[in-house]
Amino acid sequence: MRWITTTLLVPCLLLLLIQMRPVVAAPSQNDSIFGARVLELTNRARQQAGLGSLALSSELNNAAQSYSQVLATSGCFEHTCGPVPNFVDRAGQSGYTGWSSLGENIAVGYATPEAVIAGWMNSPGHRANLLSPKFTEMGIGLVSGIGQFGTYWTQEFGSRPEVTRASAPDTSADDNVAGGATADDDGSGG
Repeated sequence: MRWITTTLLVPCLLLLLIQMRPVVAAPSQNDSIFGARVLELTNRARQQAGLGSLALSSELNNAAQSYSQVLATSGCFEHTCGPVPNFVDRAGQSGYTGWSSLGENIAVGYATPEAVIAGWMNSPGHRANLLSPKFTEMGIGLVSGIGQFGTYWTQEFGSRPEVTRASAPDTSADDNVAGGATADDDGSGG
């Protein structure tokens, strides 16, 4: 339920965030450990749902980390913030090409990997991305210790033909779900 509170607070706090001066923080060792833990927890949830594990993608990691930095320093909390407002373009700029599906989850204010995964799993749109059998790869970005909310998470998902797909059939009805952002190989949502 915490995600609901955070979602309701964001519009009220955006004006405060816009007035703040951005501070750039270097990734800490804890951020790297937390990223690995998010991948582990994501794969555990997928396995419990009968889905294959996601492989870590360095390109998606770079896109996610860059976007977490944008969220932490811009005062914007949407899927369309910063100088590159389209997550499809952000993935491409990070070198993630030849994809057939992309998705993105974002979150703020969660102090631990366990908390952010619980928040995403309790949100239908974010859960749909996390458990989508279309995805075979993932990247995670985390910026902590700056900005109004303290922690900024980005989870990027993708699939490319050269990465083995999850073995379970695709049962999702719609790729363009509330809460998370998705795109198919033509760059459009569901």
